[in-house]
Amino acid sequence: MKSIYLNKTLCRLTVLIICLQSNTVFCQELSHRHAFAKSYYGMSLYGVPQMEDGSILLDGDTLGFIRNGFLSPAINIGATHFWGHADFYVSINTVPVKLRKDSIKSSIYMGTYTGARVYPWSLESNEGVKPYIGFKFSPWRYKQGETPETQFKKTQVKGMLDFGFGVTKKWGYFTLEATKLLSQEFDVFLSTQNESILNYWPAWMISFGCNVSIETTGKASNEINTELHKQLSLNNSKGFFLGIGPSSAFPIGDSQDPNGEFAFLDDRSFPTIFPDMSAGYHFTKFDAILALSGRKMTQRRSAYTYTQTINRNSLVLEGYKFLFDYHGFVPFVGGGIGYEVIELQEESLSSLDPTSNMYTETPVYLVFGWDIRPSEKGDWWLLRTNLRLPPQLAVQHDEQTWSLKHLEFNFIQFVLYPQRKKLAKELQLQ
Repeated sequence: MKSIYLNKTLCRLTVLIICLQSNTVFCQELSHRHAFAKSYYGMSLYGVPQMEDGSILLDGDTLGFIRNGFLSPAINIGATHFWGHADFYVSINTVPVKLRKDSIKSSIYMGTYTGARVYPWSLESNEGVKPYIGFKFSPWRYKQGETPETQFKKTQVKGMLDFGFGVTKKWGYFTLEATKLLSQEFDVFLSTQNESILNYWPAWMISFGCNVSIETTGKASNEINTELHKQLSLNNSKGFFLGIGPSSAFPIGDSQDPNGEFAFLDDRSFPTIFPDMSAGYHFTKFDAILALSGRKMTQRRSAYTYTQTINRNSLVLEGYKFLFDYHGFVPFVGGGIGYEVIELQEESLSSLDPTSNMYTETPVYLVFGWDIRPSEKGDWWLLRTNLRLPPQLAVQHDEQTWSLKHLEFNFIQFVLYPQRKKLAKELQLQ
């Protein structure tokens, strides 16, 4: 009898231990999931201590002049992912500040950096200094000249390698890095008729970043979101959503000018920041989305009294499917059909009246990106990253082909599910 009693007792203890261990593992997984990402906002100061000499055309001769270094303050928006092993961010450069005044007015505006840093040792393991390697890209625009008759611009999308150190505190995240430009050379025309002259971007720069960390996913670990996930996963109801966020369009295709009439003109337009708005339906059970997105973009190029402006009103009907869920990181891929209303304006100081031409296009779009989902399918709001590319979009005008092959990068879009929010309030009152 004692043996039977001991065996029953051991069995009960074993079952209890297994249950406790299972519950611990579940809690750890839940905590692990909700610690996947942490947002931050802040400022960086980029410094270019030294630049190569510039070139100027004077009385038919090409002369050199000294270009001084500069500082560029920037606004950071980003998030650390994979439990402190990766950092995805945008850094929006503002007006550059020259360290010394140039004899010939010139400047470099470095645009919006889109980048990633990889930490072999997790930032969140402790508060020590952690090394990282990173990559970022952005459009760089060089501008030279003071008067319309002498002013020109040159734009290139530049890739950069970063080497640095990161430090996290309870409230903040700091970076110190050195950046190597992957390609330094670029050509410019010093007049409308001049042969192209080789110039150089700065080879290195340094930067310091100071950011405030904001916890946005930890609060999602609650019973309401758990119940929302259970209910929403069973069907495709309550999937309507609205989204809005800042976006930018990076030129990745060159324009074609077979007659060389505009050889002096910047062959790539400089991107601007614009709002990206969307509305759609999330078929939750299938984890697929059908949506309509709208953007209004302006791209402008100018040199030597000539200015070209392309205004785009763009709508895209897009559908995409989420592929998998890696602890809250949920990538998707799909496509869409766009409807583009495009206005091309041309203006020159030698002509009194500007010209304007309207075009419509229906390009095919590639669509991809990812969601950050703290509670799988139970969140009534989340952050989404959208990337779109129309591989063949261009405007044919007066024998020239002006490329609109731009990679749109909507880094952080706030997405709201009103029906889910209403259901969450109902569950909270129960």
